[in-house]
Amino acid sequence: MRRTLLLAAALFSISGSALAGEPSDDRYVNAPLQTSAARVDDWWTRFGDPRLDAIVGTGLVQSYDLATADTRIDEADALVQQNLAPLLPTLTWDTSATMAPTDSLGFQFGGAVGGQVDPMTGMPIEVPNLYWTGSSVLVARLGIDLSGREVVNHRAAKRDVEAAELDRANSSLRLVASLVNAYYDIVAAEAQLRIVEGQLETSRALLEVMELRFEAGQVTGVDLLQQRQQVASTEVLLPQARQQVKTFEQRLSVLMGERPREDFAVAAELPALPPTPALGRPSELGQRRPDLAAAETRASSADLRVKNAKRQYVPSLNLQAQGGVQAIRITDFNSQWFWNAGATLSVPIYQAGRRQSTVRQRQAQARRAEVDVDAKTVTAIQEVESALVAERERSEALEIYQRQAKAADAAFDAARQRYLDGDGDYLSVLSALNTSRQAELSVVTAQRDLISARVSLHQALGDGARAQSTAAPRNSSPDTNAEPSR
Repeated sequence: MRRTLLLAAALFSISGSALAGEPSDDRYVNAPLQTSAARVDDWWTRFGDPRLDAIVGTGLVQSYDLATADTRIDEADALVQQNLAPLLPTLTWDTSATMAPTDSLGFQFGGAVGGQVDPMTGMPIEVPNLYWTGSSVLVARLGIDLSGREVVNHRAAKRDVEAAELDRANSSLRLVASLVNAYYDIVAAEAQLRIVEGQLETSRALLEVMELRFEAGQVTGVDLLQQRQQVASTEVLLPQARQQVKTFEQRLSVLMGERPREDFAVAAELPALPPTPALGRPSELGQRRPDLAAAETRASSADLRVKNAKRQYVPSLNLQAQGGVQAIRITDFNSQWFWNAGATLSVPIYQAGRRQSTVRQRQAQARRAEVDVDAKTVTAIQEVESALVAERERSEALEIYQRQAKAADAAFDAARQRYLDGDGDYLSVLSALNTSRQAELSVVTAQRDLISARVSLHQALGDGARAQSTAAPRNSSPDTNAEPSR
């Protein structure tokens, strides 16, 4: 109930749809008119790049982050068994032996140890310098859970396992988003490198023409020097662009759980966005996003531990039975068998406020878990809305940059032709060349930003959290350099 009221309040505050008192719809304010009808977990496949699919598959198998998450699940599962143990009987076999000097026995009433006489022979009994005692006991114990505390503990531990599994799913979601972003960082960096190489080729071609015209007296020395400077400044950009590509490749390989490498074959250009994914409703985010589900599961576990703390006031009952053999001499080991059984009822009366403080501590932890659910719910809705806004605005920005790049290319071609025809000045050519290069780079950046917004949208919606890979085991990665089928 609290969660439903929270979602309604969050939607109302984010949408600002209205005047005070007007109800808010369970929808995203910035949702586009057209979206996909169905939700697809393997959303990255919609980009239509088999190399990206292989990289994601490898990462889901080899990632160190997911391997760490798996160990947390194993740890939580082990705690479940530990919390189950108090509900079951225990059986132990306790064997002990003690050796000490005979002198440590002290005196005995009725005569000293050394004065004992064998009644059959009348001869004094020789007392050994050492004596020993031993026992071997089989002990069975069973605690009767009158309060149900151990049952509640076991249920809380199982909730912790569910939360750990959801954390693993959330790590998977974040890993997929990181892999896709890293892959398209490489694609964008290589596209920018090609732009710089193309601009350098153009600048060098123009320099060759200017050198010929300078020899013919048709170009001033200042113009020639400026063009040489332009070529040099473009050449400086090449190492920087190549370094960026290598850095992104190394980052991607580490995300995949491999040593850094620089031999990725990627797409030649950034793809167009597929249709907007199915958004669902904000109230469904708790089922779609594993981080929200994990927070709710931990809140449930905290509530159970409050119940457990309150049941400290209930008496406890323990049953015990044991049987075995004991001896003073090793020759008498089989002659002194014994057994006993009993029960212990423990009634809590006074523990200096420890039980009350434990209850207050568990209640505070439960309230904190509930607040965490509320905060993450509002943040999740905001993340979806932000991703939708980013995608819409970056799409519009991309269209503007594309028009700008087209106009800049035309302006450069015109300025260069006028200059070669002797009707224009060199500064116009230089300015148009720089503008054209910057416009082309801006287009690539805008395309990359648009893809990043789509990745953020999928992550905010919880898409891909349940994605499973069928790739080979660790250290046996698929061929990420294979060319896609046409």
